[in-house]
Amino acid sequence: QPLIHDDLLFKYTDSEIVEHLAASEVSLKNAKEKGVFNEDEAWRSKIRGLVPENGLTVKHIKTGEDVLVSRRVLAIFLMMTMADFSDQLYGFQDVLFENFDGRHEFVGNNNVALWPGNGKPGLWLNSISRMGAIYSLILREEEIFVEQRKRVSGIEVETDRDEDIELVVPPVFEHCSKVLGAKEQIEARDLYWEAVCDDSKGGQERAEELLLGSIEKNPFVGEPHVVLAQVYLTKGRFEEAEKEAEKGLILMLQWSSPWDKRMSWEGWIAWGRVLLMKAKEQSWPQTSWGVLNLGLVK
Repeated sequence: QPLIHDDLLFKYTDSEIVEHLAASEVSLKNAKEKGVFNEDEAWRSKIRGLVPENGLTVKHIKTGEDVLVSRRVLAIFLMMTMADFSDQLYGFQDVLFENFDGRHEFVGNNNVALWPGNGKPGLWLNSISRMGAIYSLILREEEIFVEQRKRVSGIEVETDRDEDIELVVPPVFEHCSKVLGAKEQIEARDLYWEAVCDDSKGGQERAEELLLGSIEKNPFVGEPHVVLAQVYLTKGRFEEAEKEAEKGLILMLQWSSPWDKRMSWEGWIAWGRVLLMKAKEQSWPQTSWGVLNLGLVK
């Protein structure tokens, strides 16, 4: 936690990360296409200060011994933390750490929080979108560093720096190029929750409105698209249902874990595929038994 959060994540504001992402994209293009390198750029100075080219020396979690962690291995730690959070976190941890502002900075200590809580999707997306952005900054700095060295000395790969480890950009958050605001994250979650839990208030029209609002504020998760696809199917709006089911499936497959953890990821994928099939068939059951019997087995 200290390495990823205290030494990296908490060193940036959201606006600073967004600004540095944009600047780093330009810098990488200039390095690759024009051979232009500027180590004094603000984004490069900061990431190099936090994660030097030869890595960081940290304390072993059990023995307390000094351990040198290369920049690429640190980037992998970031990516694995993203995967770990997306796989495990939901509303219970928000109550446990009093994560009311959605920034997931472990400021609270509600040790009497009762598991499993209400099952709401957790407010962890802002945090890992920032992790993904910093991952991209490290990757781009690495690419520029290697490109400059290659042009000067001809050295392609230095295994002492773990350059034989390929850094792959996860597809989430548009390939780690976007930061989801904490406020937007909360608003999107609450709109989704109202749509799926308070369907007696306003019916399908209200559910559609809420889900569209949720997607607008947080376009990075798949479940709202899948639920919206079902709304469209019940209305006979099959083309729109197909579009939403496809989008929801793509996003959920990118994550490989559910945002709404009341159902398993496999369950969400199966349901999304059923909705997509029915949208392509342009049909939807007209009875409760028909809905209950939905499946991909014919």
